[in-house]
Amino acid sequence: MNISKITLIGLFSLSFFSLNAQIKIQKPSLKINTGSGTQEINFGKDPSGLFTMVSDDPSAVSHRRIAVENLEKLETEYKNASVNYEVISKLIKETERELGYVKQLEPKAKSEKYYERYTPIKEKSDKDLAVYDQVLKSEDQLRNDFKTSLDYKAPSVESYGTDNYSGVKCYCRYNNSSTKSHADYLTSKAEYEKLTAQLIGYKDSETQTVMNNLETCLKNGNKYAIWASKENLTKEITEYNTKSGASEPSKVITRCEKYIAGLRNIEADKSLDLSAEAKTALTEGIKNVTKTKTDLETYISSGAFKKYEAKIHADKIAKVFLPKAVTVNAKLEEGAKAYIKGTEFADYLKGRGDGAVASTVKAVTLTKEQIVVKNDFDLPKYQYHEIWVSYKGADGKCYMTAVYASYTYKGGGTYATVPTWGADAPEEMSCLNVSK
Repeated sequence: MNISKITLIGLFSLSFFSLNAQIKIQKPSLKINTGSGTQEINFGKDPSGLFTMVSDDPSAVSHRRIAVENLEKLETEYKNASVNYEVISKLIKETERELGYVKQLEPKAKSEKYYERYTPIKEKSDKDLAVYDQVLKSEDQLRNDFKTSLDYKAPSVESYGTDNYSGVKCYCRYNNSSTKSHADYLTSKAEYEKLTAQLIGYKDSETQTVMNNLETCLKNGNKYAIWASKENLTKEITEYNTKSGASEPSKVITRCEKYIAGLRNIEADKSLDLSAEAKTALTEGIKNVTKTKTDLETYISSGAFKKYEAKIHADKIAKVFLPKAVTVNAKLEEGAKAYIKGTEFADYLKGRGDGAVASTVKAVTLTKEQIVVKNDFDLPKYQYHEIWVSYKGADGKCYMTAVYASYTYKGGGTYATVPTWGADAPEEMSCLNVSK
């Protein structure tokens, strides 16, 4: 019997289809030893193409996905003009953790392509983060050692560098022991800039503010040095000397000494970066104040100050006169003179360190009627007359003093008939006026 080719082909196809229908196609699998037996893992496909021989385990898939996403984030971050190293640090830590999970869940997975991209970034980030850690420490030092206030004042020059100083506060000048030098600042700044130069576009705003404020403080320090050496010097020394130098040279000398010390403290302040102009001003300022001090010392030592004092004193006592008499009471006036020449007043003068009375000159009575003094209950205590006496002292000078003749109240409207004498401190007067 003849069978056509078409019939044979149809029979062959039908037979193949029937045979193939009995075969089950399975995914590739791998048996691994887990320690407690063997486990069969079905292979899957990693969407990134960076891993092969991977499973379709959901947990492994998730960890690989995160590791790939982090790799892409790292690559993107390193393309930025300014890299955020806190982000880099976080991504590296997270990626290392995810890769650890992948290795644990898929020990036979192939990851060469992933590491071709990840390893260079990991090596770079490790190096960068080590530098970044040093940068953070350097920033802490700059903030702690060189943070300064912009509260610029013009404090007393005499107090500069002392515990009472509260003006230009460069370099954390809370007290002298914590003051850093300008050289310290330059060293710290150079080290910081050297470190940050190794990082991509790194700049910390707070640290920049500290350094910017410090630069402003340095400018203020120069302004202060010039102000102290010129404008304030004119006010505190030149004008003060004009006003008080002749009459109180010792006080002006003391101020000069304190001012010079203040200028020298500014000059020696290592926390300042003094400009050439400021240094010149300080030198000239110290020179000018020193000259004022020297001139005043010469003024005292030459005797010119004593002559000045003598003239001023002479002018002063020339204006002192006995008060005008209200009445004449010869008995009281003689009694007052006698008291002034007596032992009681002599002891009083001695106790004061004053010279003794050589002779009395004139006495005048200021009270026509006696003045009554009462107590808090409006009862009389005593009554008195006031007499002034001029006299010549054993020291060759002339004086006047108030003398009081007091009469104690006896009661019943009567007073003592014999007075008790007393006197005030004497006042010097010109000997030309003792009889006037």
